[in-house]
Amino acid sequence: MKIEMWEDGKEQYILNDEFVLKRADKLEFGIHETIYSGVDLELSYSWKKQTIDKIDYEDHFWIYYNKTRIGGVHIKPNLMGAFFMEPPYLVDRFRVINVLNDALLQWKCEEKIRVYGVLPSDIENYNRLGYKVSCERKVMIRPTETFDSINWGDDFFIKVPTINDAEELGKMFVECYTGGVDYEVFGQQNVEEAIENAKYILNIYKSNNILDGSTLVYDKTTNELVGACIAGINGFTDNNFSEIGEIVVKPSYRGNGIASNLIKQALNNLNKISQATILCVTVGNSAEAVYHKMGFMQGVKFANMFLK
Repeated sequence: MKIEMWEDGKEQYILNDEFVLKRADKLEFGIHETIYSGVDLELSYSWKKQTIDKIDYEDHFWIYYNKTRIGGVHIKPNLMGAFFMEPPYLVDRFRVINVLNDALLQWKCEEKIRVYGVLPSDIENYNRLGYKVSCERKVMIRPTETFDSINWGDDFFIKVPTINDAEELGKMFVECYTGGVDYEVFGQQNVEEAIENAKYILNIYKSNNILDGSTLVYDKTTNELVGACIAGINGFTDNNFSEIGEIVVKPSYRGNGIASNLIKQALNNLNKISQATILCVTVGNSAEAVYHKMGFMQGVKFANMFLK
């Protein structure tokens, strides 16, 4: 069955004789998705954040099967996510995904169709339709804490960054991420892009609090920047949770405990302004082991997938 062409703001799409999409109120959608998805992917521990977050973007739809609402989805040409189903589960989950995929194929206007936030239990359903995993991510969390002492030894010294350090930081980001799992998944930024990214992150944390949550590590002998942890409150989290946005150590300096010390330093500093801190890591990143060792608890793994 040919589906009606996509139109911005259109209220309803008849997908076939049984399935219909009806545009949803964003807040009501957020409430239902929060309850029926059964997961808190971002470990926000916040009803407000999980529900209100949906207001920030458009194109939420209820899924109807034979005139009964069975779930919801965020869908538009080339993009789908926030898919959930509601009891009493009148139809097979794969069947619903298949119908939604038919709509995406007919609305396709770019090379790739992307599906975000796919739970482990749904990956096989998308695989059956030809989708591949582009990356798997998970959020991790732990309480902030005050450590009695952090030993940087005789070889290193530390300082709190300023916006003026963005250029040096950006260059180090490029060196540290090259060849790693994030490089394979997200691609390589050039130096100019990395510098702009560093400025953006530093400005976010500076605008919401001071930059004291962040630390730069230097080699005492060469004055070379060899590691960094950029952390603070980004203004998007609730419950005054802080986050570790970036943590990197130059390859030639790894294995010296710098990453662990950077995390301790961040937890120390963030403890003044926040009760807990989160971070997001790509599955397969060697840093996962460090985070576990430092007491971070992992949330539900989620995948981003694509279909060409």
